[in-house]
Amino acid sequence: MSNLVESFEKAVVKLRRRRVSKTLFDRYEGEVQRGPFAGLKLDRHNSASKGQLGLKIFGLYESVVVEAIEKFGPFSDLINIGACDGYFTLGLLRSGLAKRSICFETVRSRQRAIERYAKFNNLEDRVIVLGTADESIGPQIAGHNFRPDGSLMICDIEGAEFELLTKNFLGQLVGSTMIIELHDRIRGESLELREQLISRLPSNYEHEILTWRPPNFDGISDIEDLSDNDRALATSEGRKTRGEWLLAWPG
Repeated sequence: MSNLVESFEKAVVKLRRRRVSKTLFDRYEGEVQRGPFAGLKLDRHNSASKGQLGLKIFGLYESVVVEAIEKFGPFSDLINIGACDGYFTLGLLRSGLAKRSICFETVRSRQRAIERYAKFNNLEDRVIVLGTADESIGPQIAGHNFRPDGSLMICDIEGAEFELLTKNFLGQLVGSTMIIELHDRIRGESLELREQLISRLPSNYEHEILTWRPPNFDGISDIEDLSDNDRALATSEGRKTRGEWLLAWPG
């Protein structure tokens, strides 16, 4: 019975988080209000978590990642592996932090969503949507006149990063700054996986681990005016464990 009660409680919390987040999103009709992505119009019906919509509207989603991008950017190209709803794909273009985005997304409905919202944001001429990234990524992107120097690679593929990002794969992107979301803790896997991944980075690269921290919502009245419980839900990214990213760059 205790397991049943716990499952019910989690479901209720998840539903409430979605409701609060969608309310904030709808208040501004899906347009990002602050941060470098301000002015970007998002899709309420995308396949990403609805509980993240409020954070995205106020430019608070994965803020440590955005800060790293601002620090190392601007970039010529973005290679976005696991582009999902196109938040970073389109946000970096909107902000001027990238001139072009090349997306890899395996789910066809998400590919169509990125294409649709690229057009909606008048960015369609700067977005290339491809399918599955694999060991042949070099030839795939070389055909689009990609040059790794001065580019950024973002990878978020729910744990498959440890298999996909081989030494050969990463070697084809030498010169790019790399941000890789790590899913070993989330999946309960050995942290040796990340150490092995780090060992496969190009020899001249430096790296650090970015760790999620609570977003700063000071001055955002829409969040400040919520009840304590709703505010906690609105600023939660809904992760099972604290988010972590491997940031790597040419030394």
